[in-house]
Amino acid sequence: MAMLLAAGQVAAQDEDEVSEDVFIMGAWADPADCNQQNAQLVSFSTLASDFQTMLGACVAVDGYWSGRALFSSAKAANSDRSNVSRRLRQQRVGLYAQRDAIGEPPDNPTRTTFVGRVGECESQWPGAMMVMGYCHYAGGPILLVSQAIAR
Repeated sequence: MAMLLAAGQVAAQDEDEVSEDVFIMGAWADPADCNQQNAQLVSFSTLASDFQTMLGACVAVDGYWSGRALFSSAKAANSDRSNVSRRLRQQRVGLYAQRDAIGEPPDNPTRTTFVGRVGECESQWPGAMMVMGYCHYAGGPILLVSQAIAR
C-alpha cells in the first residue's frame, strides 16, 4: 500500500529521507532558512546552465513566471507548451512552492524574483514513487521556493 505525502518544506538535503512508497505532492523551502536577506543573487542563465554546482544553495533569481516554471524571457514563457517543451529546457526552471504563500500563477508571464533552494528533478527525490507538479512532466533544474517578489 502506497503512502500519500504532501511533502512540505522538503529541501535538497532531505532527498535521502524519501521512501519508495511516497508520492511527492508539493515542496518548498523554509523562508526562515532561505530568504531575500541571505540568498545569493544569480542570473537566470547561470542557474539554468550551471544548476548542478548550486544544488541545495539558497538563491534569488529573476525571470518570467508562467504556470509551474520561471523563464528567461516573456517570449519563451508564451511559447506553445512552454512548461514541458524540450526545446525550452535551457530557458526554464521548474517551481515548487507553497501556493498559499506565493499565490496562483499569473494569467500572463510576469517578471518575478523567486528566492529558494536549487534542486533537480532527476535527483531531488530519488526514492519517490511519483512526483507531482513540474517534475512529473519535465526535467532539469527546479527551485524550491521560499519567497516570490513581483517586479
